[in-house]
Amino acid sequence: MNSRRQKHNALGSSWGSRFLERVGRRRIRQASLFLIACGLFFNATKEVLSQNDERMEYPVKLAFLYNFTKFVEWPPDSYRDASAPLRICVAGSDPFSDDLIRALQARSVGGRRVEIETLKSSDSLEGCQLVFVPVTEKKRAAGIVAALNGSSALTVGESAGFTKLGGIINLTVEDNKVRIEVNVEAAERARLKISSRLLVLARIVKGQGQGGQS
Repeated sequence: MNSRRQKHNALGSSWGSRFLERVGRRRIRQASLFLIACGLFFNATKEVLSQNDERMEYPVKLAFLYNFTKFVEWPPDSYRDASAPLRICVAGSDPFSDDLIRALQARSVGGRRVEIETLKSSDSLEGCQLVFVPVTEKKRAAGIVAALNGSSALTVGESAGFTKLGGIINLTVEDNKVRIEVNVEAAERARLKISSRLLVLARIVKGQGQGGQS
């Protein structure tokens, strides 16, 4: 176990150094926050992750989106072919730093490169493996979730009640802590397999789907 942890830390340190060089000194603070966020995810206990700086909120949440992809298994038919990228789609206004996004897109998950796209309300969400619905799109959340019914998209929101709409994962900040909610029934309908390693960090929600109650 210690050997595995040391190997993981070494890999993380190596990638972190390359990442900081790539984004440049003027972005070192933002980059550092993102790396801290990744560490917080892996070192979390139960369902809460502390935040000591409000400026960490979206670096933390971007780290969560990336790490979610490591703990979720999509059915093979959710990709157009074996070489297709894993697409993270932001529905509406993008709250993430361009530098952090570019650095994240240099990474891969399960042999697939990661792509992050910001989509307008008129754009199709078809072919997205993960759809992030920012709080600015709260009024559209129900429609976005409904439009994805029958797909295998992992829907992630950040507003109260998102999982009650049938969203799969919700990230909220309460008492300066990030909390994770997972609607396990919505995940099953989307044919997604969520690792127990992620579920142990989450507050489990059982919803009726769109318009249902948990």
